[in-house]
Amino acid sequence: MVVIAQDAQGADVAKPWVEKAGGTYRALLDQHNVIGKAYNLKFVPVGIFVDEEGRLVRAVGSVNIDKEGFQEELNSWVTTGGIPEAWIAADKQAFPVALTPEEQEADARFQLAIVLLKQKKKEEAIGELKRAFRLDPKNWLIRKQLWAIETPEAFYEGNVDFGWQKEQMAREEAALVGEP
Repeated sequence: MVVIAQDAQGADVAKPWVEKAGGTYRALLDQHNVIGKAYNLKFVPVGIFVDEEGRLVRAVGSVNIDKEGFQEELNSWVTTGGIPEAWIAADKQAFPVALTPEEQEADARFQLAIVLLKQKKKEEAIGELKRAFRLDPKNWLIRKQLWAIETPEAFYEGNVDFGWQKEQMAREEAALVGEP
C-alpha cells in the first residue's frame, strides 16, 4: 500500500498527517498534483487500487471507508483477490477526460502558487490560488489548498475542521467566484 499526500505547501506540512495515520506503508508527496491531473481528480480522498501485478482493479475515484458496503468490498478483494462487481461496473463508466482551457489555466496558476510559496510570497500565492479557483470552481484540491494557507488552524492543528469548511464554503461562494 502507498499513500499519496497532495499539499501545495510541501512535505513538511503533509508529513504530520501521514505519521498520525500510523501506517506502515510508503508515503509519497504529489505537491504539483501530477497524479490528480493524470486522472482529472479534483477532490480528496481518492483511492487507487492496484493488484500485485500492477493492474488497476478499481476505477480511480472517491474513497469513503464509512460508505456502506465499501469496507466489505475492500476486505473481499484483499482476502480473495476477486474484484467486486461494483468496481467492475464503475470501471466501465470511467473515461479519461482532457483538461479544458480553463482547467489548464487554473493548473498553471496552481503551479505558480507553489513557486510563490517556495519564495515566501504567501499573499501572491493566495492571489493565484483565488484566480485558479475562479477558473475551476469545482476543484476541491485548489480550494483546500487556498483554505489551508489562509487558515492553517482549520487544517493542521488537531483534526480537520469540517464544520469550518462548510461555513467557509457558504461565506466565499459569492465573494470568491464574483471577484474580478
